Amino acid sequence: MVEPVPGSEPTEKTELRVLYDEGNLYLGIFCYDSEPKRIASNSLAHDQTGRSRGWYGMGRQTASTSDDVVRVLIDPFLDKRTAYVFYVNSRGARSEGLVSGGNASLNWDGVWEAKARIQNNGWAAEIKIPYKTISFKKDLPAWGLNVERYIARKQETIRLSGISRDANFNNPMTAAELEGISDIRQGLGITIRPYGLVAAQNDRLLDNKYNWKAQGGVDLYKNLTPNLVAALTYNTDFAETEVDERRINLTRFPLFFPEKRMFFLEGSETFNFSSSVSFFPFFSRRIGLYQGQQVPINFGAKLYGKVGKFNLSMMDMETRAFDPLPRSNMFAGRVTYDFLQESKIGVIVTNGSPSGDRNTLVGFDINYASSRFAGNKNIWLAGWAVYNWNDREGRHHGFGLRANYPNDLVGIESTYAYYGEALDPGLGYMMRQGIQTFYLKLSYNPRPSRGWLDRAVRQFFFEASGDFYWKLDGTLETSRLTFEPLSFRTESGENFNASVVVNHDVLPYDFEVAEGLVLPAGPYDFTNLRLSFNTATYRPLSFDLNYTVGGFYSGHYGDFNAGLTYHFRGNLDLSFNTNLVRGTLPQGQINENVYQLKLDFYFSPDLGFMNYIQYDSVSRLLGWSARFRWEIKPGNFIYLIYNSNWERRWDPASRFYAVGDRGVFKVTLSIRP
Repeated sequence: MVEPVPGSEPTEKTELRVLYDEGNLYLGIFCYDSEPKRIASNSLAHDQTGRSRGWYGMGRQTASTSDDVVRVLIDPFLDKRTAYVFYVNSRGARSEGLVSGGNASLNWDGVWEAKARIQNNGWAAEIKIPYKTISFKKDLPAWGLNVERYIARKQETIRLSGISRDANFNNPMTAAELEGISDIRQGLGITIRPYGLVAAQNDRLLDNKYNWKAQGGVDLYKNLTPNLVAALTYNTDFAETEVDERRINLTRFPLFFPEKRMFFLEGSETFNFSSSVSFFPFFSRRIGLYQGQQVPINFGAKLYGKVGKFNLSMMDMETRAFDPLPRSNMFAGRVTYDFLQESKIGVIVTNGSPSGDRNTLVGFDINYASSRFAGNKNIWLAGWAVYNWNDREGRHHGFGLRANYPNDLVGIESTYAYYGEALDPGLGYMMRQGIQTFYLKLSYNPRPSRGWLDRAVRQFFFEASGDFYWKLDGTLETSRLTFEPLSFRTESGENFNASVVVNHDVLPYDFEVAEGLVLPAGPYDFTNLRLSFNTATYRPLSFDLNYTVGGFYSGHYGDFNAGLTYHFRGNLDLSFNTNLVRGTLPQGQINENVYQLKLDFYFSPDLGFMNYIQYDSVSRLLGWSARFRWEIKPGNFIYLIYNSNWERRWDPASRFYAVGDRGVFKVTLSIRP
């Protein structure tokens, strides 16, 4: 057992069986349960099972998945660095992902099968993983294997290997070894994914008539070796990708949205760079997307995988002209080399930009990582540097250092970075230029061991952090001091957080913080109080509340965020979220809102009808995105997609007018000879 008491006897028994043949790996897991009616089985949604709001051994875990779930980690290279993870809950809903550097990305879609059923003495899961789906190194004496079971109502985690609280399940270093796998085959190592679609689109502001089109394309994958893949794509389409969520942005910096398109996610873990979250030398959403619209991709090529101790991922894409963007060719490449047990060095190169302007970037980074520091603690040290050739005047380089000691009881994190004013990666993401930053966070997370606190509270979290930004001449531009005097997670899974944030910000220019409200350049000091609470997600009905109140530049504001989630017998998922911001400035009132409703119907883990409705007061657009997804057999899909927008014109009290809509019928096949 990992939680609540590491090394103790689990409250429920778990059995694991592993079989294999020349084409597949099979796992059978039986999760005994003395109260089978209390097994959490809330969702049939694909790619939601097993997701948690935190992680063991790498800092705070605020809550876990909404279901009883088993997680399987497979390291078919036995390199103790990279792995595949497969999750299945008690109703057979699946998620899968890739592990690199101790982090799991659940955005990868692999072809595999799983079934689960609740019985009168627990629940059983059966998993089938084809070797065609995973890369592996031939003739190894063993593969890395770890299995974890989570009992939601007890917040109990049972693990095959690596039972320290500081051990990270997503770190293959802690995995056991599965011996005896031999004489297995990957077939021809070819995957062909053709698609065809019919679409109808109506722009009601132009001609108010439906324009029909039919198109097709294909992705082709070839395993050059069992762990090196070449891929080609022609006339790429991402119609089935979920729309981005809308957010309120009262800062002068761009928001970051994650990549969701599958072709770009495959092999993307190699592009992870050692810089902080405010700077990515390569950000794949710069390719094929412009202001939320899809830019047509003519063709592209990728090469990703492992060659010995080298990990590589290279991508070359060509997009069509899309007003105001010209036809563009863009390249990104990354190579890393493994040294010691968990460390690596790497280089990155990007060339091109969506605008067609000259832009080339080269970078270097080095990472030292160990999950056995001072016995069984985690530590991570990194340094990086980049240089960017473009047409801007000024300093084109950047560099930084990072240190992280992410452990259960004590955590320390620190970052320093320098960004030249002309550093502007054409295929990257960057929050600020011409700035140097320093960040330090200290955390202490004790667990009560006696008395009523031990029965009520699982863990306390006390944190203090400072975030500082200086101009390159040494002038302080922004500072943010955060103090968290009281935060805890209860034994039943609820979480409470209270923090105080002291802000200092020097606006370098007049800034329009909201429509018609311009803050003059100059220094501002203000303080906020933040409160948050969320109930345990394993319950059919759960909610979360977040409230920030206090100063805001020359005035004051309140930011209220609330979410409600309801699971009905695993077949209906309903969630409603709202973000309301109310503020008063000398220049006027801030009144911004975002409303989001998700209504998803699942008939099985392979068949679902998902609806996402959003409205925000800035664009005044009401959007509805509907997706019907049917996986008729593993890797083969039928989609029906409908997107529609209505605009509220003139004033907030006016009626909505239809702006446009688009419907798509799409079929995607997976052919693996």
